[in-house]
Amino acid sequence: MPVKFTKRYPGYDAVLDTDRCSSRNNADLTLTLRIGFRQINPMAGAETGSYPDFGDPSRTLRQTVKWTPKDWAAWKLNFCNSAQRFWDKKFWLDNRGGDFAFRQGMEIFIPNIFCRLELIGNDDTVGTHHVVIDVVRLAATESFFGSNARLFDSKDTNLVQKGTDSKGKAIMQRAHVHEVGHLLGLGHVAIGKPGCPASGDPDLTPCYGVTDEDKNSVMGGGMRLDVVHAAPWITAFNDLAAAQSTSSLFRLSPSLPVYSPPILKTRPTAAVMSQIYPRNIAEFEAGTELKTLKRGR
Repeated sequence: MPVKFTKRYPGYDAVLDTDRCSSRNNADLTLTLRIGFRQINPMAGAETGSYPDFGDPSRTLRQTVKWTPKDWAAWKLNFCNSAQRFWDKKFWLDNRGGDFAFRQGMEIFIPNIFCRLELIGNDDTVGTHHVVIDVVRLAATESFFGSNARLFDSKDTNLVQKGTDSKGKAIMQRAHVHEVGHLLGLGHVAIGKPGCPASGDPDLTPCYGVTDEDKNSVMGGGMRLDVVHAAPWITAFNDLAAAQSTSSLFRLSPSLPVYSPPILKTRPTAAVMSQIYPRNIAEFEAGTELKTLKRGR
């Protein structure tokens, strides 16, 4: 029986969809993030003006330009498409708790979880949003602006150098994919390590990594995704799995759940970055390692 489970968080919505489950297809877990974008233009309708880094009047003023309707529409579309492309379909969750089992013919399978991201961006005055972000349009002469998760600039979607590694090689990043990671609840890569407090203070360089490994992380100064970045999907899945036994959909059908795994056979959910098959019951109870998916999606 295909089922959809939904949980709303302050920063995004999560939907687990089992409609496509089969011996080859996993359940989809989609996090939907709705952003409202708000133009920050020069004062009094002027064509040019200035705006301080991080929106802090005590910081350096950067030269700005008034948004045009064409440039505004193009920037929003590029932001959403490129950030979604970066985070969408990158992780699979190894469902080692045996949750959301389904029956196919005479056999029962344990689905793993395909992680999706849907990023919806509109003007802040249109619809409802999880977050509203101010956006300045920088003058062509400006090469830097102090952005954060609530204040972006028109160049944040560009690939720029954020630092160098121990061999002098440039470390490149598109800032908006880093900031979307923050919107999903991810902190800086080096939180809790020397020089970076639990707050992950963005003004402290060590929070972006001291080692080459940390520096190249998308939550440092680079573009590398790691399994640790699947944390928002793991949290959502675990919450939904905990709620499944109390769902009215399950209570209304005496055939559900179709499988209750022995507690000694279960393990915590883990993330992987390669496509994987659902397990059948024998494989699950034997603790069989996941197979790489060669056909199907």
